[in-house]
Formats: sequence, C-alpha cells, structure tokens
Amino acid sequence: MDAQILDPNRFAAIVYEDGAKVDGLMTRFARELVAAGVDARGIVQLPPDADDCGPGALMKLQDVATGEVIPLCQDLGPGAGSCCLDSSALARAAQRLRIAASEPSDILFFSKFGKQEAAGGGMRAELAYAISEGRIVLTAVKRSLLPSWDSFTGGQGTLLELRHWGVRDWWLDNSSLRRQAA
Repeated sequence: MDAQILDPNRFAAIVYEDGAKVDGLMTRFARELVAAGVDARGIVQLPPDADDCGPGALMKLQDVATGEVIPLCQDLGPGAGSCCLDSSALARAAQRLRIAASEPSDILFFSKFGKQEAAGGGMRAELAYAISEGRIVLTAVKRSLLPSWDSFTGGQGTLLELRHWGVRDWWLDNSSLRRQAA
C-alpha cells in the first residue's frame, strides 16, 4: 500500500487482549449501524457459543449487510476435541469481502487482522484493497499482532480501545467528514 495517499482516519483497528470480547463489540456495532440505516458491509465474527474452539463453539462469520451466517470451521463431529478451519469457507468469505470492498458503502467491517493475515494470508489482500481504495474500514487486532499490523499499514491508521463509545466516536467523526465532502 502507498502510505502517502492513505487517510489514516478512514481505517481503524480495535486493539484487544486474549480473552477480550471483541467479537461481541464488532457484532453489536455492525447491527447498530445497520439498524440506523447505515450502508454497512463486510463480515464480523460472531461471539462463540461456548469457550474455546470445538464442536460447541465453531467459529462463525456473519455478513453484515445480509445477516447470513457463514460457518468458518469444519464440524468434525461430537468426538472431536477441536475444530478445523474450513479453507474453502474462508475463501468464500474473502470473496464476499472483495465484492463488498468493490461496491460503494458507508463502512466495511473486516472481522479481524489475525494470525492468518499477519502471516500474509487470510483476508489480508481484501483488507489491503479496501484500505487502498480509501474505504472507511473497521477491523480488530490482537495486541500481540500490533507489530504485524504496523508493518502492514506502514504505521498508518487509527488504533481504538475496546470500548463501544470509542468505536462509535471514530465512526461519527468519519461519517460527518463524509457528509461534509458530499
């Protein structure tokens, strides 16, 4: 990405620690915006149904615009002690994000900049595309991955605390700037 043409206020990452409820915050905020009539798109990760990853807590994404739930793990059955990432489901989710980033909207949600993205995979290309297109983007990044995030963004972007009001204030600043430019 060319850091010189990026507006660092237009993309933000909620910084969180292990065990923090970032999925719940992102999901609630996305639903709040959609209910208010904001053209919000992208994908959020739903909070797990149970602790850890396994048959009772399979990771699921949700399409912000449609509400459709996208299972991200293969259900390995009741005897399984863990879950297995479904790479085809991840690829389909990435394709949805690419399409969402290509169409006009008020804000794009990217569930997380996680280990996959930090390693150069996952939905990194879609996130880079959306940011480079000047879209308003919200994601989350675990504090331990901040060095990878900084490398990815060239030190650009806004880091937000894991607080609903802080995320809302960031959005209100961006949406008011957007209205002024129109």
